[in-house]
Amino acid sequence: MKQYETNSYNNGCQIVYGSEVTGISQIKNGYKIDLFDADKKNYSFTTKIVINSAGLTSDKVSEMTGISDESLKILFCKGEYFRINPPKNRLIKRLVYPVPHQNMEGIGIHVTIDMGGGVKLGPDVKYLESNIYDYKLTESKKEAFYKSAKKFLPFLELEDITPEMAGIRPKLQKPGEPLRDFYIKEETKRGYPGFINLIGMESPGLTSSIAIANYVNGLINNTI
Repeated sequence: MKQYETNSYNNGCQIVYGSEVTGISQIKNGYKIDLFDADKKNYSFTTKIVINSAGLTSDKVSEMTGISDESLKILFCKGEYFRINPPKNRLIKRLVYPVPHQNMEGIGIHVTIDMGGGVKLGPDVKYLESNIYDYKLTESKKEAFYKSAKKFLPFLELEDITPEMAGIRPKLQKPGEPLRDFYIKEETKRGYPGFINLIGMESPGLTSSIAIANYVNGLINNTI
């Protein structure tokens, strides 16, 4: 991510951190973007192209423009992780995935290794009743995580794991519905030329970010 930031600066980009988009208005040949910046001041600018990659709030940003589409509504889906404690974490050197079930809402509790050599189990899947930022950890899930991981990590014992972290992914499908792919589209057909939506981007979107960026660049070149 640091390299992405550096490359952006080197190519003439400006990055405004700690700012909230409060409004998007369509104007002649482009859009007016209103912001509430990190200094608690209102700010606005105009642009010909808008790329909406706002993650959990990407549907809200799209609606600011005037696009109303129930199929683009984001549902918050929480996933928790448990950490494998030393010394058992040193027995694992690679990612381990369970055999997936048909129409799974996630890929199942699996093994993830971080850059520091730490080992995590997760995430599980829990749709939140409302789109709230709930990152609380649930100690009572410990046994369920243990039983799931024990199937492919037979050396694991219950006391080897502890709660680690939680995250929220943006789902486009409701619980029990078939999986939906990322929504990546330039919205000229809806009447918003130059507005590009990236909605429902779950974690593979980060893995595929360079390929997605190249694709979006092609959409821009076809628009200009």
